[in-house]
Amino acid sequence: MNKLALIALLIPALLITACCKNKTCNKDKDTQNEPISDVVYTNLNFTGSTLNNNYIWGGAMNMAWNELLGSFVKEKLSLETDNKQTLTTLAKLNEPVFTKRDMDAESYYIKSGYGQATVNAINKECRAKFPNKSIADLQLKLGAQDIISYAYFLKEIEYQFAFAKNTMKFGDKEVLGFTADSNSFENIYILEYKNRDNFLIGIKLKDEKDQIFLGKGYSMDNPDEAVKKLRELAPPQTDGDYTLGRPMNKKDVFRAPSISMEHTREYKEMLGHRVTNKALKNYVIGFMQEVLKFDMDERGARVENEALIGMVTSVGPTPDPYKPKELILDKPYWIMMKRSNSTNPYFLLGVNNTSFMKVIN
Repeated sequence: MNKLALIALLIPALLITACCKNKTCNKDKDTQNEPISDVVYTNLNFTGSTLNNNYIWGGAMNMAWNELLGSFVKEKLSLETDNKQTLTTLAKLNEPVFTKRDMDAESYYIKSGYGQATVNAINKECRAKFPNKSIADLQLKLGAQDIISYAYFLKEIEYQFAFAKNTMKFGDKEVLGFTADSNSFENIYILEYKNRDNFLIGIKLKDEKDQIFLGKGYSMDNPDEAVKKLRELAPPQTDGDYTLGRPMNKKDVFRAPSISMEHTREYKEMLGHRVTNKALKNYVIGFMQEVLKFDMDERGARVENEALIGMVTSVGPTPDPYKPKELILDKPYWIMMKRSNSTNPYFLLGVNNTSFMKVIN
């Protein structure tokens, strides 16, 4: 065999090896059945919604969708529709930006199955794993052949040092917030600072396996620009050390509003469309909804996210949704949370106004 022929044989093997070394090879024991995109680092298929002009997204719906496909379809889901909004959401869910590999197993619960027995098991098992779950148990009545796919996660993080309470201006309104003082300025590390209206910072946590970042000066229409910058400046870490950016100086100023938010979303564009996949050809999406709750104050943050998808053989009533430097964040900004060893965030909140803040006057 001549040298040119030998090189031609070696090139494919070298490319496969390089792929895995660059972390675009996605298979692992825990996620072999998940429909994961091959382009994890460039995928921006976020399916967020808005509440009072604030953008909200959480990773639970991606996990519930992946569970549905992995357990029942074994391929991307197809629907009988030409609705553009439906097709856009469907394409994004079929190429998820988030999978359970982006979350630690202790923080989530996923289950799918048939009928009321699965609903009852979800309520019992999820409540047992998460006694502090504040989202109400499912109130669903399913037929024996109806399918449910469910995902829930809970994250509670605590800053390395508590900040000091204070009030601050957000826009032209005075709101309750918190600030760095002589005891807590070491919490803040700066990934990028262009000016007071364009920066990305992180807050050190007691448990370094999670991370939280605040980004100001990025497009607030969708999270793409902010997430691209986050991926660039905060790549996955495996050693747990905070080597990102540089520490905040004592002379720098940090202020942020306290946040309290709850949002229920129904994916109305996905309902009633007949599945064309052979495995579920007699089914339609009967219900598809999620709940997102988020709180952030001077001590830490808590995010809770539930998602459920129901596949039914006939369209009936939709179940009622559950109803219960100058680092000054005084203008629209992003809150992004992720695992330190992951590329992809598990929660995004684009704060555009004071809807989730306590206005003083």
